Amino acid sequence: MASNDATMNIPLETVVSHTPSKAGYSEKGGLFHRGIRGRRRLAKIDSKGNTVDYKNDDDQTSLNRMGVIYFKILNFNIITRYFIYVLPLALIIAIPLIIGATSAPNARIGGVRMVWFFTWFEIVWLSLWVGKIIAHFLPMLFMFLAGVVSAGTRKYALVIKKLELPLSLLLWAITSLVTLTPIMTLTPGGIQGDRNWLRVVRSLLSASVAAACIFLAERVLIQLISINYHRKQFDSKIKDSKRNIHLLSLLYDASRALFPAYCNEFAEEDYIINDTLGINSKKTTGSATPLRLIHDVGRFGDKVTAAFGNVASELAGKEVFRPDSAHSIVVEALEKNRSAEALAKRLWMSFVVEGKNALYKEDIIEVLGASRQAEAEECFSAIDRDGNGDISLDEMIMAVAEFGRERKSISNSMHDVDQAIRVLDGLLNTIVFIMVVFVFVAFLNRNFVTTLATAGTALLSLSFIFAGTCQEVLGSCIFLFVKHPFDIGDRVDLGVDQLTVEHISLLFTQFKRVNTGKMVQIPNIVLNGLWVENVSRSKSMREQIYIFVNFDTSFEDIKALKAELQNFVLDKENNRDFQPEIEVEVTGIAEMNKLELRAEIRHKSNWANETVRAARRSKFMCALVLALRKIPVYGPGGGDAALGDIGKPSFSVLVSAAEAQKYRDEYAANKEAKRLYPTKKPESPENDNQSGVSGIDYLGGRREGRAVETLNARSPATDFARDNVWTLRDDANAIGRPNTENRPDLDEVRVLLRAASTSGKRRSPEPMSPLPNIAEPSASVYHSPSPGPYGYITGSRALTQPTPPTRRPVPGNAFAQPPYPGGQQRVP
Repeated sequence: MASNDATMNIPLETVVSHTPSKAGYSEKGGLFHRGIRGRRRLAKIDSKGNTVDYKNDDDQTSLNRMGVIYFKILNFNIITRYFIYVLPLALIIAIPLIIGATSAPNARIGGVRMVWFFTWFEIVWLSLWVGKIIAHFLPMLFMFLAGVVSAGTRKYALVIKKLELPLSLLLWAITSLVTLTPIMTLTPGGIQGDRNWLRVVRSLLSASVAAACIFLAERVLIQLISINYHRKQFDSKIKDSKRNIHLLSLLYDASRALFPAYCNEFAEEDYIINDTLGINSKKTTGSATPLRLIHDVGRFGDKVTAAFGNVASELAGKEVFRPDSAHSIVVEALEKNRSAEALAKRLWMSFVVEGKNALYKEDIIEVLGASRQAEAEECFSAIDRDGNGDISLDEMIMAVAEFGRERKSISNSMHDVDQAIRVLDGLLNTIVFIMVVFVFVAFLNRNFVTTLATAGTALLSLSFIFAGTCQEVLGSCIFLFVKHPFDIGDRVDLGVDQLTVEHISLLFTQFKRVNTGKMVQIPNIVLNGLWVENVSRSKSMREQIYIFVNFDTSFEDIKALKAELQNFVLDKENNRDFQPEIEVEVTGIAEMNKLELRAEIRHKSNWANETVRAARRSKFMCALVLALRKIPVYGPGGGDAALGDIGKPSFSVLVSAAEAQKYRDEYAANKEAKRLYPTKKPESPENDNQSGVSGIDYLGGRREGRAVETLNARSPATDFARDNVWTLRDDANAIGRPNTENRPDLDEVRVLLRAASTSGKRRSPEPMSPLPNIAEPSASVYHSPSPGPYGYITGSRALTQPTPPTRRPVPGNAFAQPPYPGGQQRVP
């Protein structure tokens, strides 16, 4: 460019801009994907905990020094709080009381000396807080006087604790009524006779006592409904859930002792289990390193928190503030299906011996030790729900995921029921308010009978308006609190509709259809008259399948069909899902043109998990189809050649009778050759006692078997009917970019390359020599290849590093010898 260009000598002035810099901008990002950021500002919180509007932030004022001092005194303890509540008004009332006692002793109000008049007001004000204190300590006094603290005693003490406010109001009203007449009439200088204003005040206080009794009765009814309902419905469920979490915590603690956290074998599972922020669900390429750093920062924070938690545990005498404890990690992992699945994989692979594909009771007893044999057996029975004596990986995942669903179901059910109780409380409070109005009218109106008759007539004439509502409320209360046929997350059948309970209210219940995911709202008064089939509360269920076959089907073929289905349910891959009993019955012959068969199969569990149910049913139907093909069993009108076919020719001038008979015989012979069992029984008596069970694989070959396995593959940790899978993922993009789940992920490829097979990773203990090996003294120091506290060598370094002569702990006593830092063990 020429040096005399006008654009070269233009003086430029630096302009200060408040817009963010674009230094990191890349034009490859496109025109529609740059600068996509949130626009919501963080809410500001003042010292009181209230939200401050950022638009009017300049107009807001914070607490001054006096306000800070006031809140410190208020929140110091209960004594200072009550002094702040009671003293100001008590001092104000005491001013005229002191004046009446000193400077104006003859001053009267309504014929009563001023000193006694304001003395009664002082008693009324102080009795409110004294009654509150008595009501506060009444539950402890009740439990002390009751003697032996039983479950019933604790229940009634809990009821009294919840009735603190109505009891305080009742004691306040009784004290005010009892002290009114003696102070006004029996004190020196009191009034003589009965004044009109005294009679009115006495009537008001009497009405207040009656109103307080009505309010107390309403609160007692609500608390009894709430406590009895919770104890009846959720007490056993909560105990079972806590016990299951305790058992999982015990197993996880033993697993960490065998394989330390974030070791090479279970690094990926541990990152998923401890992914409390949800940042490890899906990662894009290049994001593994910063996310791993965030995980490491979180681990460091947990260690710092655990250090303070150890001090707090020593002071409190129990485990508090311990994010790295097994119980805290298990509870956090059960919140999400992905982390629950990772937890189940870690537990299963760390307990199962290398080379085996199932977990046995002996494995858990061996790891936990003989001193914990009872707990080991309880752990095994809690997970082995089919009772076949071993636990597969899928069975472990389903059990752990179900523990998490039960925990969330209990929490959501209690929340919804509490909301329904609050709605009922609001309705009863409305009725109480109407009754209180009538009570005050009755005490103040001398012609109450006439007023009551007039009000009753008007109420009766309007009864048709709210009669239906009252009936609906009463029926809904009976349905919800007395019958209660389902909880949140239950699979129920209403006629032909298959539904999942989503939300329970006082007057209605929301369901979600299993097949479409549509939300359905049904009034509880309608459900009160329906047959509700609760699948989740059912035990093992059975299924009946009707099959229509050709009328010429022999009973030997039906027997062979039953034998094939029996082989299917007895197979080691299927006996976890189905019971060994299976029935095939002939239930009808129609018009002698077909046979009606009924096959009954028994499942080992219910159908609450729709994903597992669909997979099992599909697997059984595939086996049934293959069995029908192998025998073979034909449908109505099938199995014979069509008229005019070479196998069933019709007589014509072109074919002679001999040739036609020849063709018929050839077709019958070919058809008989295809049969798995011959039509005619062998004449030998020895062969009559032979079993009709075939030795051929029930899946009909490897290709068909692989196809059936692929067709019926399901995630054992997912239940599409009860899990929240209908909402969009948070990382879904609405602009049109491909979802992050579909992008290539280098970190996931690395995980797949180093992923181990779904078999056990715990090495079986080597047989101990009866004579101890005495190691020769040596100046060199050996480092153990990271043996776990159970004496089992973990990691791939065991194949390359020399093993020094060390003292290994006895298998099963890992809890007595914690692992050393760094995964190494000291040499004696």
